[in-house]
Amino acid sequence: MDPVTPFDWHRMFLGNEPPLYFLEIAFRVVLIYVFAVLALRLMGKRGNRNLSPFQTVVVIALGSAAGDTMFYPQVPLLYAMLVIVVVVALHRVFAIAQIKAKGINTFLEGDPLIVIEAGVLLPESLRKARMRPDEIMGMLREQGIEDTGVVRFAFLERTGTLGIFRYSEKERRSGENTFPAETQRQ
Repeated sequence: MDPVTPFDWHRMFLGNEPPLYFLEIAFRVVLIYVFAVLALRLMGKRGNRNLSPFQTVVVIALGSAAGDTMFYPQVPLLYAMLVIVVVVALHRVFAIAQIKAKGINTFLEGDPLIVIEAGVLLPESLRKARMRPDEIMGMLREQGIEDTGVVRFAFLERTGTLGIFRYSEKERRSGENTFPAETQRQ
């Protein structure tokens, strides 16, 4: 690596690339942003609990843009600023498109899936969500549910969290124990 002259304002803000390189940066950001959103979408709901694919990509992109600029003297500040502006603009465009077109919203973030109905796990829904039954059982345990028989419906939400509608105590059915089979009780 070449020696760095501290506080070289031209290097810090503009770098040594031709001005057209700014357009290439914007193109790279759009391409990687769309690719990352689609890749996260393909991971399914299990890969991004509590954040939408867009929020995840924004966090990654902004962190990378800010971090690279902070650590690498050869990355000019304006490059990072341009990346941040383009990522935020893309996020806004996708957010507006999701509001205006339900199909776009459904494609990008999916719909909630019913994973338990009348106390029974639905294998087809788990397959669509790319989740194993033990993952759902763990999510039920996190909510204090010991047996699937108390669950009228469980929805795997767009965020990857579990929304649960319970039976009343009188309506409760027999169901599957959520306790992990491999764990020894003491």
